[in-house]
Amino acid sequence: MNVREMLLDWLFPSNIYCICCGNLIDKSRTYALCDQCLGTIHWANDRTCIKCGKILADTERRRLLDELGEGQHLCADCRHNTHYFDRGFTCMQYGSMEKEMIHRFKFNGCAYMGDKLGNILLDKILLENLSVDVVTAVPMHSKNQLKRGYNQSALMAKVVAKGLGVVYNDQVLIRKQYKAPMNKLDAEQRASNVKNSYGIHPKFGCFQNQSILLIDDIYTTGSTADECSRLLKEAGAENVYVLTLAAGAD
Repeated sequence: MNVREMLLDWLFPSNIYCICCGNLIDKSRTYALCDQCLGTIHWANDRTCIKCGKILADTERRRLLDELGEGQHLCADCRHNTHYFDRGFTCMQYGSMEKEMIHRFKFNGCAYMGDKLGNILLDKILLENLSVDVVTAVPMHSKNQLKRGYNQSALMAKVVAKGLGVVYNDQVLIRKQYKAPMNKLDAEQRASNVKNSYGIHPKFGCFQNQSILLIDDIYTTGSTADECSRLLKEAGAENVYVLTLAAGAD
């Protein structure tokens, strides 16, 4: 933390309120979450898809797949579609509680939450014992970033890179086109929406035989992760791993 960040944290303490519910907490609380929220968030600690990392819910359909031995370790999307990334990981299920917390982080000017949520991502990926050379984040269009004031994924990615002791590169991927938000689009519309929306910076886009960790906030259909991973693979990356804060369940 630099002098400016220390001064801002002194003037506007970032760890006296739970980042999820807003209740008062003390500085000892893990990830600045109160005990109730820490215990209520649906963490992705149980059974997850071995490809994208989504939580595999204990449903009748899932139990039937287990009995049949058909794709029991993959979510429905990964059973029927291929992805450009090698493996994905997520930290929590994208339910109503988690959605509200992430929405506050993205749209309420709560940039300070990037440190707390970044540490959640860091602890998740440390458990996987991955060897990565570079950490990067899904970029935002300059129009959106100017309006919001920050790229939420980049804030978390910086924390992860520092914790892993590897390079953080925020210039490798660029957002070329401004398109409509994807939160109300279906899978086919999402894939169309991201097509040609991203690119590799010609000056910073050579990653021959390197392993890249790509950070984003939410994983839904994987369209954004796939497009960015495809570009990174074309730039020479040997492995691309995707790490997100939250994902839907299957």
